[in-house]
Amino acid sequence: MGYVELRCRYCGAPLDVTPDSVVVVCRYCGQPNFLDGSAGRALAVPTLSASEVIRRAVERTKRDFNLGRRMRDINFAAPTLLYLPFYLVDVAMSAVYKARVVVTYTKTVYVGGRPQTRVVTRTVDVEGAVRLSDVVAVLARRSAWGLSVDKLVDHFFKTAPEPKPLPEVAKEAATASAFLAGEFTEEQAKAKAVRALVPKLLAAVDSDASERARAMLGVIAAATSVVDKAVDYTVEKLAVSPLTYLPMWIVPYFYKGSHYSYYSAGWDGAVVVAEEPSFVENRAISVVGAAAAAGLLGGLGAAVAVAADPLFGAAALVGGAAAAYLAAGGLLKSRRVET
Repeated sequence: MGYVELRCRYCGAPLDVTPDSVVVVCRYCGQPNFLDGSAGRALAVPTLSASEVIRRAVERTKRDFNLGRRMRDINFAAPTLLYLPFYLVDVAMSAVYKARVVVTYTKTVYVGGRPQTRVVTRTVDVEGAVRLSDVVAVLARRSAWGLSVDKLVDHFFKTAPEPKPLPEVAKEAATASAFLAGEFTEEQAKAKAVRALVPKLLAAVDSDASERARAMLGVIAAATSVVDKAVDYTVEKLAVSPLTYLPMWIVPYFYKGSHYSYYSAGWDGAVVVAEEPSFVENRAISVVGAAAAAGLLGGLGAAVAVAADPLFGAAALVGGAAAAYLAAGGLLKSRRVET
């Protein structure tokens, strides 16, 4: 298979292309070249400049209780822009179900004129229907990204910036090179959106079945457990947007030789995830939590062991030690994450 050199459609100059390239701005004539035929339909949220993103990151750092007092020891480096591809899928689903629900509640009865509380457990069969709709953002990349992308999507839905046609956004070489190619088709995105919504639909079924079971028994305060159910669901609506790019800036900074990063939404500079050093005051909170947990369970264990039940007391002592270990986990961490 021979090597094919891609050239600018305007001036014929060779283009600098990578496997992730979506649009390449010619370094000679400055015109954008779309490598994917569908890229012209794509949308993108405009981003702030790198200098403005850093300025807002610095302001955020100054306001931070822990970092603000240590600004003289913090140095910011050049940020990296990534344009992440998403499909926004509008999904509506309905389900009809039959379920068996165990309902547990307390009931006061009078025996010899004295009130007594009894625990009653009943099993009832219910049936009903639920409907659920949502907009699901599907990352059109196969690689896993994690918390930063999840928080970026949450911030996008919260702030609702307006996307623009991709050709209007990708006019500069620095911006154009930040776009990552989508690896999913629209049909694959639809399937992923439905799979993402099914657990929420099943949770809605459980909630509705529990409400119906309580109403059937005429009780309000009752614990419920759906032990069996049959669900038939239908996808009523499935509409997908054009590929939509969201900008995320990775803003690195150094504190006393260690490297940390802010992950910022490009359209408003908001830090959606922040890596921070774990300072003494953070570890002190872990110490207090560890001491409280160990003291509470350990003291309880000692008292019970002496007074009544040595076996339960020993278990509580072990629980106190385990709680202390878990609560003190912050002592072992060199960094922490804020969202």
